[in-house]
Formats: sequence, C-alpha cells, structure tokens
Amino acid sequence: MKSFKTFLIENQQVKCDIDGICRVIKTYESAGNEEKILGVYKDSKGLLTLGHGHLVNENSPNIIGKVIKDPERVKKILAGEDKMTPDEADSVLRNDVESRLPIVKRLAPDFDNYSPELQAELASETFRGMTGQSPKALALLNAGEFDAAAKEYLNAKEYRESVKNKTGIAKRMDNLANAIKMEGQRRAKARAASA
Repeated sequence: MKSFKTFLIENQQVKCDIDGICRVIKTYESAGNEEKILGVYKDSKGLLTLGHGHLVNENSPNIIGKVIKDPERVKKILAGEDKMTPDEADSVLRNDVESRLPIVKRLAPDFDNYSPELQAELASETFRGMTGQSPKALALLNAGEFDAAAKEYLNAKEYRESVKNKTGIAKRMDNLANAIKMEGQRRAKARAASA
C-alpha cells in the first residue's frame, strides 16, 4: 500500500506520494550516473545543476542549507569543491519537490484525484519546467479531455527535437502522455462500473 503524505504549503493542501514522485524524478535526472549528480554539473541545456535536477541559482545556498547545516560546506559544494552524499542529494530533491507541489496543483487543480502514476509524471515534468509551457494541453487535461491532452502535450517542438536527436526528453514526455491516457481509461472504467 502506498503511503500518502499531506503538505500544507502556501495555504494549499496537496496530497500525493512524495516518495513515488522522487523515484520518478531520480530515474530521469540521474540517468544511472549517481556519482555525477553528487556534485555540480551542466544539464542537457548547459545549466548548472546539482543533485537530482536542482538548478543552481541565487536561492541554492538557502535550499541546500536546509539539508546541509554547515554553510562553508554548502559554499564548497556549490563551487564544485566538494560533493553531497547520496542521502543529501535525496533530501534536496525531496525539498525541491515539496516546494513545487503547489505549482503543480495550480496548473492541474484535480491533481489530488489523479492516479499516483499521473501525479508522479506530471510533477516530474513540472519540475523540469515543461508542463507550464503547454497551456493548451493543460486546458484539455483540466477539462477531462485526456486523449486530446496527451496528443497536444506531444505536439511540442522540444518533443520533436528530442525524437530527432534521440535524447531522453522524448521518453519523459511520452511517459507523461501515456499516464494522461491511462488516467482517462481509469476514469472511464470507474464511470462504467458505477453505471
């Protein structure tokens, strides 16, 4: 049985399986290279990144400092002079996910009622910054037009470029599109069973 946690952030209650979301993001972000993610590296877009997809920015010292209490060590990690432990990287990811869940919920107000699989994929793509760039797909999702939402989500330049260049982004986007379709099927079965 999955454990669900409730977080009260920005006066919004968001219910989901945080551990499941983190597992999905870790699969995508570390891409089997757990050693690399312990230090600062450049992501596929050339942006400085730390851990499981944490983009380094002016807030990073405070965010990393919630996990690593030694400010000097935080500075060294962000300067590329030290590395996090795997547990620290996991804790930073968890903090990032928890802080971004209200954004996901604003984009998809029915988030709490989605399957854990759709929640994880939707949170992962929001974490990557892609879902907000597809307002038409989100409008279709929020209207319960699941098949159309999945199709529209893949109607993106980034998706086509990823397929062409054989990068992992296409797989990630395909997984969200498939989770959206499955949500539609799940709800159709539930309606049929209750009729």
